[in-house]
Amino acid sequence: MADSDTLSDDKRNEFDEYYKKNRDQLPECTTCKSKNDVIPTVRGRPTRELGLYAAEGNVKLSGCTESYQGWCKKCEKYL
Repeated sequence: MADSDTLSDDKRNEFDEYYKKNRDQLPECTTCKSKNDVIPTVRGRPTRELGLYAAEGNVKLSGCTESYQGWCKKCEKYL
């Protein structure tokens, strides 16, 4: 994998700090009732680094027209 396709540890830590600090405020999934499988959604055009972070499964990109409270990785649905 080329360096441009790899997220740096510093950037990953920055995203982790930003997105995971409010993880306890994410809703539980309405289908499976899990909170452990819910990740934040990110609205808008992502940077290259944010796209890489999302590809790792840490956040879900939701596009620029919809706003969601979270994404259930288990059920694969927006909340």
